[in-house]
Amino acid sequence: MIGSPRKMRNLWMSSRRYLTLNEVSVALRPFFFVVHPDRYAKHPEIRSQNEKSLQVFNGYINDLFPISPSLKPTKVSFSIVDKKDNEKIRLIQIQLTGTDPSKIVREALQSCQISTKDLNEKFAPSSINSNSENLSDSRYTTSNIDEDLLTTYLKRKKKSVINNLHASLTNQRDEAVRKSKEAKNFRISIKEDIDELKNRTGLKDVVWQMDWAETHMRRCLLNMHRFLDTAESSTKDAVIQTLYKNVLRFGRGSYTCCDGSIQLGADNVPEQWEQACCEHSVRKSQLSALRQATEQLAGTFGGAKILLPHYKGLAQTLSQIQSLIVRIWRKEALLVRLANAAAGSMIEVVTSYDELAIGLDGRLYVPCNVDVASLVVFLEENAEKAAGINHHMQALLNELEYSKDECVQDLNLQSLSWESTFNPEKLLVCVNRLKNSSEEIQKMASGLSIRISNNPTIHVTNDGTLSVPIDWV
Repeated sequence: MIGSPRKMRNLWMSSRRYLTLNEVSVALRPFFFVVHPDRYAKHPEIRSQNEKSLQVFNGYINDLFPISPSLKPTKVSFSIVDKKDNEKIRLIQIQLTGTDPSKIVREALQSCQISTKDLNEKFAPSSINSNSENLSDSRYTTSNIDEDLLTTYLKRKKKSVINNLHASLTNQRDEAVRKSKEAKNFRISIKEDIDELKNRTGLKDVVWQMDWAETHMRRCLLNMHRFLDTAESSTKDAVIQTLYKNVLRFGRGSYTCCDGSIQLGADNVPEQWEQACCEHSVRKSQLSALRQATEQLAGTFGGAKILLPHYKGLAQTLSQIQSLIVRIWRKEALLVRLANAAAGSMIEVVTSYDELAIGLDGRLYVPCNVDVASLVVFLEENAEKAAGINHHMQALLNELEYSKDECVQDLNLQSLSWESTFNPEKLLVCVNRLKNSSEEIQKMASGLSIRISNNPTIHVTNDGTLSVPIDWV
């Protein structure tokens, strides 16, 4: 047994990464309503400014799920209608820093004078210093929002949502089967592109670090072939040397990863790809230094397990770990307490813009510029709790995987998958509901691929997968 749902929730509420991307999006709906460019159609300059700022804002939020190694603090500006005088426009600015989504949600809502008191229970404090925030400031009231417009908008959106699984399967099964057959041919062409790239470079494998459409995947491969075709001979040799017997990842940002693989940014220009490939041999030589620094830090933390996510940038990760080691060793008087408190923990060193926190899987996030005294106190208070979270999470994930396999087998599905932003507890409920669904639903779902998605509507994707919301009925 993994413990009661209430106990699991209490454990997870200690983590700022308990929030999913879907929950953050829902919490930000009032903010999006206020700043949305369509509300300022009569003001082209404001509409353009808000549109660009919203793209940056959404990009930063998306980079938190999972956390992108290229994440950098930034500031965005919006022009909104003044709540006291509808004829006036007010400029607001939001500082996007750190990786705490609840903090960003609060600041965004407060900047528009929208109440945040409803977030107190949902978004638990995320760090040892977060209690100083006044979350129920009476200056921020929901009456400031144009409630009639917002209510009408939400009703219209709710009315248009299709999440009845039986009705959707009845109407869309044929489409899913047809698109699935068409997608098979497309996957063959993708495989041919990968095989050709392997033949040209001696590449070991190609991996996508994001959940992209297959058309986007193929575009990455075609761009890589075009890059090799147009590169000068010296550049081409450097690229091939980098890719030979290596893993090529496509994601956000171009750099050498912690496992020695190379990542190329899907939205980067060829010059950035070239620079990353040319620097790869130098960066890869830092792998031994990274291993040594990791061992030193593990010893400092009393034998704790230091996590090195393979997708993170090698140079940045090495610099962060070395910086943390120097900072800790300067506090010689605290070394024994630190080692005792951290022993047996899972620790991931994060950027200076992050905060001390417990991750969803029980890992402890430690900023590279952390105050050592605060770190010791945090570990003494939270290390045992983090271990409990990890124990329960592993049991939950095992049960989820078992239920998934049973569901695939019982419904005769091609595959069952989900987006990475969901709470595992909610996923388990959803999978079990699907596994125990009516005989009619099971019969119509047979042979299909199903993906549990943040999209609130049941629909067929281009590859024939049936996208189903977690709260389907």
